Amino acid sequence: MTDKIIEHWFHKPGKHCASTALSDLMQFYGYDLSEAECFGAGEGLAFWYIEGLKPQRMMHYRSEDIEKKFFDNIGAGFAWLETDREDEIRQALVTSIDKGIPVLLRTDIYYLDYYKSKTHFPGHAVVLWGYDLEQNRAYISDTERKGLTACGFGTLIEGIIHGNFPEGEHARFAPVPRPDISLQKKKLFAKASASNAAVMLSPGGFEGYGVKGMQLASKKITGWKDLPDWEWLARFAYQVIEKRGTGGGAFRKMYADFLEGFSNKKAVTLMRQIAARWTDISLVFKDISESEIPDFSMVADMLWIQSIKEEEFYKAIKG
Repeated sequence: MTDKIIEHWFHKPGKHCASTALSDLMQFYGYDLSEAECFGAGEGLAFWYIEGLKPQRMMHYRSEDIEKKFFDNIGAGFAWLETDREDEIRQALVTSIDKGIPVLLRTDIYYLDYYKSKTHFPGHAVVLWGYDLEQNRAYISDTERKGLTACGFGTLIEGIIHGNFPEGEHARFAPVPRPDISLQKKKLFAKASASNAAVMLSPGGFEGYGVKGMQLASKKITGWKDLPDWEWLARFAYQVIEKRGTGGGAFRKMYADFLEGFSNKKAVTLMRQIAARWTDISLVFKDISESEIPDFSMVADMLWIQSIKEEEFYKAIKG
């Protein structure tokens, strides 16, 4: 046989790649965790202000390693396999599927043939459920797409090799066997949200992270007008808040859904307000990208106010 697909694979289309993948895996193994719950349990909220990559100025809103955080928090073992050798990746994927173990993958959508993308976007999580070696096809579940999606096996491996962020780090993928855990949702969610809040308030060595990162972005963003690609920077900023798999509002809408399951009404309401404000900020970025003269002063003010609102939320949820 040259093909194999894991029986009873599971995929429910979602909003964000990693949280959808985590929920698919947990549902496959019989644990009832929604996408929003997986996002929150993985301490998914973040803010990054980054210079020097591509695009040369950017902001991101999701934590770096939600996948490992999630498995650590639920008490399951997890470790990324790291290699850039195509033959090693292929063999590891085939071996895992032959054992009936799905594989969590980080990819760059630029290399996934079904996207036909002209833009690199690494860090995109999908789950491998099967393969057909004769046809050189892999079968994966991917965020909002229904059912299993067929992808060239070679292009998938290329996507894995270039799939980590920032570019240049080793490829990451992880077979995920059945976790042996006892879920206590409210305890798990409260602990994860408090930990997430603590990091957003005191991020450590990187000044562009968390609440302080928002304040840094507010100070620096008016300088974007002097950059030759300011239109694209503004457009990308809009997309990353509202369009590129965030579920809207820079992941804050999804986080509010997570809070609904265990937190108080005040916290949920505040997070929904924060999410709506991020959507407003995204629309200002969109307007800037379509204007003839760059003016980032309004969004600078909005970012500063947003940092105050988010700080208020994190202090409350941290307790």
